[in-house]
Amino acid sequence: MVLAKMIPEATIDQVQNAVNIVDYVGQFVQLKKQGQNMFGLCPFHDENTPSFSVNEEKQIFHCFSCGRGGSVFKFVMDLDGVSFPEAVAKVAEFGHVDVQINTTVNQPRESATATRQKEILAQVQKLFNHLLVNTAQGEPALDYLHGRQMTDETIEHFGIGFAPSDDQMLRKYLTKEGVSYEEQRASGLFVDRDGGELATRFTNRVMFPLRNERGQTIGFSGRVLGKQDGVAKYLNSPETELFNKRDTLFNLDQAKAAINPDKRFYLFEGFMDVITAYEAGVQTGIASMGTSLTREQIGIIDRVANEVVISYDGDMPGKRPPTGR
Repeated sequence: MVLAKMIPEATIDQVQNAVNIVDYVGQFVQLKKQGQNMFGLCPFHDENTPSFSVNEEKQIFHCFSCGRGGSVFKFVMDLDGVSFPEAVAKVAEFGHVDVQINTTVNQPRESATATRQKEILAQVQKLFNHLLVNTAQGEPALDYLHGRQMTDETIEHFGIGFAPSDDQMLRKYLTKEGVSYEEQRASGLFVDRDGGELATRFTNRVMFPLRNERGQTIGFSGRVLGKQDGVAKYLNSPETELFNKRDTLFNLDQAKAAINPDKRFYLFEGFMDVITAYEAGVQTGIASMGTSLTREQIGIIDRVANEVVISYDGDMPGKRPPTGR
């Protein structure tokens, strides 16, 4: 396997020898002994009669119906939709094996600008969260969220924050932290004023971080507090090097990380729907950013999900066909 060559064979063997495939697969499939193998219902397709087998001696799995099979690493790759290095890392973590694995070896090389922007947005997300939960100016926003039956655990889980009314605070903060004018301008956190001045895009809003599949913040969506004429209730980051709403699905990173042997995802129209569902125990909710579902988003869902339950509103926006290229 070409991907395996990216990781030393000794490391792969160390991880594989430390973890019994039966123990790993058993987290997702109820296995019963039949002859020399363990059998259960295949997690990769619907079936009523167990055709999914695990051979403990050979440390492999095989489904006699759909034909999937291989090592514990292949199981993780197919179940979670991750690369080989990521699968090895997941199995190593499960087996408490202390090894260093570069999970980005097969990812396109990221530009220095993109890496820097992710660092800036991660820093801003922490600032917004701090302002929400630890300051007096964030209390109205926190009261609003509590009024929506949102718990502190949920607020922390989604990294929700608050952007204050002071339209100079963020600019001053980032400048003090060594973030240049051009970096601030490229972040999507500001809009250009006449004369080259930067004005804060988000003020007096509850801030929801938008993350990529790896859980890295790539943008924000802000909900205004109170009703204001001529002011949009929700405001998203503009298109940047990191963020494009056509190929972003809210909460995809958390949904992929949830234990989900059926790979069933719940598609909602907006991220508040996802959060409400999470409060009710649904951990695999994703949303198409409150816009029509795009072809790019459909492609992403097709890659990570076996089944999708669509829970859109019954109005016209919820009934529109996919958009985009």
